[in-house]
This record gives sequence, C-alpha cells and structure tokens, in this order.
Amino acid sequence: MKTIRAAFLSVCVLGLSAAVAMASAPAGTPNGHGDAISALAHADYASGAARGVAVSTAAKALGAAVSAAARAQGAEKSAAGKAKGAAAAAAGKAKGEATSAAGKARGAAAAAAGEAKGVAASADGRATAAAAQAAGAAAAVAGRAHKP
Repeated sequence: MKTIRAAFLSVCVLGLSAAVAMASAPAGTPNGHGDAISALAHADYASGAARGVAVSTAAKALGAAVSAAARAQGAEKSAAGKAKGAAAAAAGKAKGEATSAAGKARGAAAAAAGEAKGVAASADGRATAAAAQAAGAAAAVAGRAHKP
C-alpha cells in the first residue's frame, strides 16, 4: 500500500512540475503546451488514475495560463480603447468649442451690422419725416399767406 501511495505521489509531483514548467512558458505558444500534455498522456504510469491526475493537472495549468494571458490582453485592449475614446472625445469637444466660438463671432458681427443698418434706416426715416414736416409747415405758411 505504501508503494502505491509513493508511486501515486511521485506521479502527482511529476504532473505538478510539468504544470509549473508549462505555466512559466510563454502563453502565446499553445502548440508547445499541447505537445507536453500529449507526452504526459502517453507516458507510462502506475495506474490510470495517476495518468489522469498528471494530465488533468497539466491541462488545468495550461488553461489557467491561457486564461490569464487572454485577460491581460483584454485589459490592454480595453485600456487602449478607453484612451483612444478619451482622445477622440477631447478632440471633438475642442472642435465643437472652436466652431461655437466662430458661430458666436459671426452672430455678433451680423447683429452689429443689422443694428448699424437699423440705425441708418431710422436716421433716414427721421430725415424723411423731418423733410415732410418742413414741407407741410411751408405749405401751411404759404396757404395762410395766400389767404385773402
């Protein structure tokens, strides 16, 4: 019984060692991990259970390494996307503010021109009204003078 337990523990240690070795290898090379798992599966073991533990441990380590690499890559892409979005938002805001300022300046210029035109038209209207009043007064004077 002690011999079987020792053999089983040896296989477990071998499986854990393989798992650690695969986890420390770059996650971008999954083919190498598959070959290592295949080699573990085809090796001689004391029992089928020992083989199952070794292969399962190595496969779990591979899955954890691939998952961690995928999470890291996702986090990098997310951060890059957020930075790009923030830059685009800042550029859009700056462009909007510049366009708004130009529009306000154009509106102010148009308002000033309209006011000047209104003042000129008002002055012209007043001059016409004054001329009409003067003509009316002159006509009244002439009418009174013509009275017999």
